[in-house]
Amino acid sequence: MQEKLTIARPYALAAFNYAEDTAAVPAWSAMLEMLAEVVSRSDLQPLIGHPRVSSAQLCELITAILAQHLNEKRTNFIRVLLDADRLDLAPEIAELFERHKAAAAGVVDVRVESAYAISSDEQQRIAVAVSAMVGKECEVSTAVNSDLIGGAVITVGDSVIDISLRGRLRALEQRLI
Repeated sequence: MQEKLTIARPYALAAFNYAEDTAAVPAWSAMLEMLAEVVSRSDLQPLIGHPRVSSAQLCELITAILAQHLNEKRTNFIRVLLDADRLDLAPEIAELFERHKAAAAGVVDVRVESAYAISSDEQQRIAVAVSAMVGKECEVSTAVNSDLIGGAVITVGDSVIDISLRGRLRALEQRLI
């Protein structure tokens, strides 16, 4: 997954910069969300990357499905993805585009994985602490990961703060080796 995000990053940034420059961020956001849904459909998966389906045919199919969300520039973006054999990255591109959109609005996504469920009070305290650290408003999402044993792993943008028991045990193991 991380490799896909790395490859998708320049496409998402280019799309976001263009959308921002042309004041079309909502339209691009909607198109990328729909493109991600289309690319993820199980009935279209076999066609993507199939040697007998040309990129022109695939582009025609996708543009027909997304017609109401497209203009010339958004259609060209889809062609670029097809020509570079990167259409399968549409979900990651859409996700990164939304991150850029949130960052431009001054909102940072914070993901908290913990061994146990986190109460709304704890989520609020984490949001306040991270907001003070990064100087932006935070939107916190949580997930339970029993592999952590205890503590939490907090992801803020591309930064990871590992204060889990599993992370501490790994660090101790590295020091002992």
